[in-house]
Amino acid sequence: MSHSAYQLPDLDRPFARTNVQTVAQRVELLRELLPDARAIGELCCGDCWVQWAAYRRELTVERYHGLDLHPGVVAANRAAGIDCDLGDVLDPAALRPFLGDDVLFYGPPLSVNCDGHTLLPFRAVTPGYADLVMLLFGQLGYDGTLVCIAPRTTTPGDMRWLYDTATDANPGVGLRLIHHSYATLTGAGERHEPRLKYVELWLSTRLPDLWELREGQP
Repeated sequence: MSHSAYQLPDLDRPFARTNVQTVAQRVELLRELLPDARAIGELCCGDCWVQWAAYRRELTVERYHGLDLHPGVVAANRAAGIDCDLGDVLDPAALRPFLGDDVLFYGPPLSVNCDGHTLLPFRAVTPGYADLVMLLFGQLGYDGTLVCIAPRTTTPGDMRWLYDTATDANPGVGLRLIHHSYATLTGAGERHEPRLKYVELWLSTRLPDLWELREGQP
């Protein structure tokens, strides 16, 4: 896929970032489901300072590193002390340094131009979830947990489609958790009524195939 099909932020304008409440929910889930995780990778990481700080502070993580296509994002992360590679998440060479990680969070842009307002449907998100799942679990043989951070409009049909794609690539993959993450803060810290922010699909070769549904509240 051409990079021109990807949604990239304009660093001179506000763009969507993960809020601290969602990150706190991920910390609790990691403590419960993967307490021995030592290495976490963030694919299409964006501005990942909040995640980097929380996982290092709250968990026994020895390595956290990111991958992003935008040179400005990578430079800003590196300036903050975050290990961050420049590359395309659908490039096998770019993914190989992440294959030893216990957990990979995949957070592609979910809105047009990363503005956080004009949401994309699940199957219109680029780079596509199915493309990454086939590459990671199939071609590259990743043995670990991939958390796909999906738009709040994600449907059960979307989930089944991605699950079937993953199990076709590797029959050992299961869907451990479907997590609906609610928050009362934007990524910029502005308050609002409780809103569903993300649907997270925890695909794993190491966790049982339970299809458990949970709601995370702030």
